[in-house]
This record gives sequence, C-alpha cells and structure tokens, in this order.
Amino acid sequence: MPITLYTATMSPPARAVQLLITELGLKVESKIIDTRAGETRTEEFLRMNPQHTIPTLDDNGFYLWESRAILAYLVEAYHLGHDLYPNIPKEKALINRVLHHDMAAFYPKIINTLYGIFRGETKVVTEEMKSTVKSALANLELFLVRNDWFAGEKITIADLSLLPTVGTLLHSGFDLTPFPRLLAWYDNCKELKGYSEELTVAQQAGQYIRSLLEEGL
Repeated sequence: MPITLYTATMSPPARAVQLLITELGLKVESKIIDTRAGETRTEEFLRMNPQHTIPTLDDNGFYLWESRAILAYLVEAYHLGHDLYPNIPKEKALINRVLHHDMAAFYPKIINTLYGIFRGETKVVTEEMKSTVKSALANLELFLVRNDWFAGEKITIADLSLLPTVGTLLHSGFDLTPFPRLLAWYDNCKELKGYSEELTVAQQAGQYIRSLLEEGL
C-alpha cells in the first residue's frame, strides 16, 4: 500500500513535507483535510493522531505527526544517507539544531503573531506584531552567517522545513529587505524540484492573508 499524507494546501508544515516528497520522488497519496470542517477531529483521524494536527503520515499503519519528525523519518526510512539528512552524527546534529529552533522558537512566534488574523480577531498588523516577526527573522538569519544553507553548504531538510513559512511571510508583504542573507537563501531554493509549486502556494497564502487585512503590511 502507498504512504498516505493527510495534508492541507496552505499549511507551511504540510508544504515542507510535500517539498521533501517531490525532492525524493516518493510515491505518496495526499489527502487534503479541511480542518475548519472538523475533519481532523473525526473518530478515524483521532485514532491516527490524537493531537489532530496536520500533516499526519500513515505509512501502512505507522502513524506519525509533527512535520519535522516526518521529514527525518522519510529520509531515513526510504533514502538513508541522503544529503538532505546524511547519516553522519555531526552533520545530522547541525540539521536537528535548526529543526529544533524552527519548532521551538521561529514557527511559534510567526504562527502566534498571525493567529489573531486567521481567527478574524484583528484586521490590523500592529507595530508590536511586526516587531515580533522581525525579531524571529533576525534570529533565523544568524544561521546563515557562515553558510549559504541553514545547516551547512548543502541544502537539507532544515531548509525544506523553513521555506514555506518564510515564503508565506514574504508574499504576505512582510519586508524582508533587512535580511539580505535570508533573501539570498530564498532565491537559492529555486534549485528544489518542488520550488515552483511551493512558490504558487506561498503566493496564494500571502494573498489570502492580505485579504484578511484592512491595509497592507
């Protein structure tokens, strides 16, 4: 049976997994889930993932959620030793460091800042919100001081994990010009096989966010 990925079109974590699937050429059946309609809270879905989050992977009865865990699992299970997540402890540690920063610091700051917009609680991006996003981006750019990529001189799953979030911010209208290394990195990501598809979705997500605001960023 094929691997099944339960996903949502505009979700940055789900898009990160899709980038990896495309890059590795994996045969995966994608099932689009409507979270607003409660499709992650059905009895069937909760049996797979009691935390009812997207993305969720079903590898023939092995259920896994949390996008960064899925990224690592797919490489190790189907392309062990691939440059995207090499089976070398020190190189893997550098990748994990970025993934942990993304999960614990960067992504939460971004999603928590934008959460009120998605819920319709505000139609204005305040200066405080902009400051939080800029701080998160500034900390993120520090990983690029010595390297072109986030975990060294080769693209890895660390870059795949970050690309959809950064792309969504960029196409939402957030000013990334103060972060030249980050912009150069984003441009370098064009070498990914799934970049054009990701770009299209990032633009759609950005347009959607802008539609929820009274004025631009």
